[in-house]
Amino acid sequence: MLLPQPQKRRLQRVTLQPHQVSSDLQIDSQISLTSEQRHYLSNVLRLEVNAEFIALDRLGGWWLAQLGKDFNKADIIAKLENNSELAIPISLGVAMPKGSNLESIIRQTTELGVQQISPLFSDRTIIKSGTEIGNQKRDRWQRIAEEAAELSLRSHIPEIKPPLAFLAWLAYCATLPPTHGKYICVTTPNVPHLLTSLQTTNSIEQAIVATGCEGGWTTREEEMAIAAGFSPVSLGDRVLSAITAPVVALSIVGAFLDTQTHH
Repeated sequence: MLLPQPQKRRLQRVTLQPHQVSSDLQIDSQISLTSEQRHYLSNVLRLEVNAEFIALDRLGGWWLAQLGKDFNKADIIAKLENNSELAIPISLGVAMPKGSNLESIIRQTTELGVQQISPLFSDRTIIKSGTEIGNQKRDRWQRIAEEAAELSLRSHIPEIKPPLAFLAWLAYCATLPPTHGKYICVTTPNVPHLLTSLQTTNSIEQAIVATGCEGGWTTREEEMAIAAGFSPVSLGDRVLSAITAPVVALSIVGAFLDTQTHH
C-alpha cells in the first residue's frame, strides 16, 4: 500500500541508521530503535506509545512507523509517497573553504537537492592534501546532511565522501561515462554561463559540479579539469565567495531540472 504524505498533521521524521535498513524493509517490518532515537522520540518530542512518525531509510524511501509500547521498537505500517528529489543526481566537488564554512555548504546544498558532496584539497585550500581529517569531523558533516535532509523533506540523504585531493577526484571523474555532465565553475572571462551550458547539452544522467575555495582554482587545476572532461562555466559577472558559489551552482542546476521536468 502506497499512501500520500499525510497533510493534516506534520509528522516528525527520523533518519534510520545503515544497520537499521535491510533490503527487505516493508510494511509490518519492525525497527529496533537506537538509544539516541528513543531519547529523541520520547524525551525531546514527547511522543507517546502508538504515536506515528516518518522513518527515512536513506535509500529514498519514506515509511510511516508506529512506536511500540516499550519505545525499543517501531512497526512499519505504510509506505509513503514523496517526490521531493531532483530528476537526476547532482554531485558536488567543493574545495574546502577555511574554518567551518564547509558545514554551511553541506547544509544549504542538501536543502537544494545535492546527492553527494566530495570535500577536496586544492592548491589554494588552507588544509593541504595529506592532512588527516578525523572521523569525528566527518561524522559531524554527515549528521549535518541528515538533519538538513529531514528539515527540507528530502527522501534522500546526501553522502559526504572522505576528503580527497583534487587530482585524485578528477581521475575518478574521468572514468565516468559521457552521460555525466561535468562542470567546473571558474572566474575566467569568456566562458559560458552554467545555465547556458545546461541548456545546450544533450540529455545527461547525472550532473557533477566543482567549485573552488577562497581565491578560486589555479590555472593548472582548470587545465587538469578540462583534460578530465569538465566544461569550464561561469556563475555570472559577480565574484562569489567560496560559500556562495556552490549554493548558486546548485540553485541553477536545480531550477533547470525542475523546469525541464515540468515541461
